[in-house]
Amino acid sequence: MPGEDLMRVQIEAAVIDSMVEHAQLEAPLECCGLLMGQAGRITHLRRMRNLAQSRVRYEMVPGELFRFFKGLRGSGLQHLGIYHSHPSSEPYPSATDISQAFYPDCVYVILSLLAPDSPSVRAFSIVEGVVAELAIQ
Repeated sequence: MPGEDLMRVQIEAAVIDSMVEHAQLEAPLECCGLLMGQAGRITHLRRMRNLAQSRVRYEMVPGELFRFFKGLRGSGLQHLGIYHSHPSSEPYPSATDISQAFYPDCVYVILSLLAPDSPSVRAFSIVEGVVAELAIQ
């Protein structure tokens, strides 16, 4: 069956919990952050400030991104993904999310607070405008 062949991404439960907490803290605005780990397993995150201060899009602060990548070099971790929230819509990449997916090797994680008591978390690969869902382990 088509849905059974989803590629997978490993994300530690504590990282998922921290992303959900970040989304809830920032609501009704979108939150955003970066995901790190080793060997394809996401074990750490870095919360970023949403410069756009928007309910429907995010923009990371350029200076914070620069400091993140500079600090990452000596950490032993790799940049594996980007996360953001959709406070009032489904956890699926918007047209803006797709057009601004500048890291083809990264996982894009979207958290939806559409059902506040039951946040939804989904992961995607976005390469050259093509979206493919990834199963979260």
